[in-house]
Amino acid sequence: MKTTLLASLAIATLASATTYLEETFSDDKWQDRWTISSAKTDLGAFEISPGNWYADKEYSQGLRTTQDARFYSASTPLSATFDTSNDDLIVQYTVKQEVPQECGGSYLKLLPAGYDASTFNGESEYAIMFGPDVCGVQSRVHVIFSHKGKNFLTKKEFPVPKDTKTHLYRLIVHPNQKYSLMLDGDVKIDKVPLEEHWDILGPKTIPDPKATKPTDWVDVAKIEDPSHVKPANYDDIPRYIPDPDATQPEDWDTEADGTWEAAEIPNPDFEEWAPKMIDNPAYKGEWKAAEVPNPEYKEDPDMVHYKIGGVGLDLWQVNSGSIFDDIVVTNEIGVADKYLEQWKEMSAKEGVIVARMDEEAKAKENEEAKEKENAKEVSADELEMDELDEDDEEEAKAKEAKEAKEAKEAKEANDAKETKEPESIHDEL
Repeated sequence: MKTTLLASLAIATLASATTYLEETFSDDKWQDRWTISSAKTDLGAFEISPGNWYADKEYSQGLRTTQDARFYSASTPLSATFDTSNDDLIVQYTVKQEVPQECGGSYLKLLPAGYDASTFNGESEYAIMFGPDVCGVQSRVHVIFSHKGKNFLTKKEFPVPKDTKTHLYRLIVHPNQKYSLMLDGDVKIDKVPLEEHWDILGPKTIPDPKATKPTDWVDVAKIEDPSHVKPANYDDIPRYIPDPDATQPEDWDTEADGTWEAAEIPNPDFEEWAPKMIDNPAYKGEWKAAEVPNPEYKEDPDMVHYKIGGVGLDLWQVNSGSIFDDIVVTNEIGVADKYLEQWKEMSAKEGVIVARMDEEAKAKENEEAKEKENAKEVSADELEMDELDEDDEEEAKAKEAKEAKEAKEAKEANDAKETKEPESIHDEL
């Protein structure tokens, strides 16, 4: 009897295990499964690609965004409507961002049954939004639930990895209003009540609106020290005094310029005084009204129960290059774990590749820095040679000028001598 019961339970478990989406982008038929929205005419284009580098080309092939500063909008239906009130909703996928994202999202949207794929856009209703979003200094993994027409972002923040490797994201929404979250195989949240991280239903309690602060309640934390008394003559000492070293200019014209007054300078005898503050012994702290049950709060056992019909990529990206892969929507943890194990194997290999690329980039950077330094040294040497050449040229010109001058003086002296000699002979005759 026991064996029969166990077998029956096993058969029931297998029968309820369903995978609603298992998208690996391993063929060229993805456009038969995905619909590009016609809501905008200038949407960015997707392509199938393993990226510019990869550990395994076939495994790494995914759906990549290809154009910068564009909106992207595409969706695919589930194999059947997923009613999350009955089973664990497991959503898992990977994203590889080869180009660091300046501002853009790489998240999924789970769409309600009956959604319109042709008009799907950023204003379309969704049930859950999940995945990384980066813009400037803001970086977080979104988990947003829709409830009665409003979207509620988690108060819990999870930073987005900032390297270029493939990263795995898993969200599990349990039918008992709890959730679990895994990033790169690391369990961040394990079956935590949604009310701890979302204000979907509002607070259970509120400050008593009828409460009033007691008249004798002291909420002043600091008071003046009564023993710290201001000096008796403090108010008689001026902060500024006329400069005793200043003198009236000799050309000062009282009639034209008015009465001369010396400029003022800080008074060396003046000392700033302020009352000393001390803790108020009567301080009771900040008064707060007592909490009472919120009359508007109502529990909702179906708070995040949805009937999901599809998965959408509705994105804005400044930097393209996000590669989406292995998108899984299921209620069977074993299916998600299969892709998790594949990711772990590939992630280890990617780590080796990234380390090597980082080393090569560092070596190239050092080589370029060395070349720049050598170029600076060569430029300095050339400048020095130019300066030496200029000095040599100046010295040569000076020497040439000196020699020319000496030659001219010698010639003039010789001419003078020759002119004088005939006169001496004539005299003798």
